[in-house]
Amino acid sequence: MAWLMARDMVRVKKDPFGPPMLSQGPEFETQWNDLCQDEETPFSTFAAADQSDDWLVPALHSVENHFVNMGMTAEDFDNPDAEWTPIKIDLDDPATEKAIASLEQIIEEVRSDNGYSATYPHERDHILEGLQSTVEKFKAASISPGYVRIAIERLRMLSLRFSGTIKEVAITAAKGAMIEFAKKHFGEFLSYLWKWPF
Repeated sequence: MAWLMARDMVRVKKDPFGPPMLSQGPEFETQWNDLCQDEETPFSTFAAADQSDDWLVPALHSVENHFVNMGMTAEDFDNPDAEWTPIKIDLDDPATEKAIASLEQIIEEVRSDNGYSATYPHERDHILEGLQSTVEKFKAASISPGYVRIAIERLRMLSLRFSGTIKEVAITAAKGAMIEFAKKHFGEFLSYLWKWPF
């Protein structure tokens, strides 16, 4: 509700005797249309399904199941921007050194794979951009959980692409190094992320 109110999509009228009354805010139509055009959000899928309950109800059940299975709580949403809050890191810390070295090894292997470049050039570029940006943040001695997540997502894409090949060993090691770094430096903040199906 706070997310909707922050965008002036919903207004809440409180009453000392009865439950709060909800109404559309002045920006509802504009914001709704924008959200439905954004392919990165579930709103666009809902719109593509003609705003049908046949899609919405199972989707909401799925959200609830993930919320429960991942052990999330309402407090996880109190500070949604915390994922991009950087922390200072020690470049001489073994966990940091291992994370950087493993990412650099993967970057070099991806860059030198001419077959991958010829067959999936855009995927390759997408992965390299994500991994390289994370390495740059590491070397600047300041990184946020968001950049660690980006690297893990890109490594997961690579593991699926190179499943069963010799590259999978190095990719798995890099994912492990990133997860260990994150657990050490970010504690429980992103604990639910480590339940992803890596």
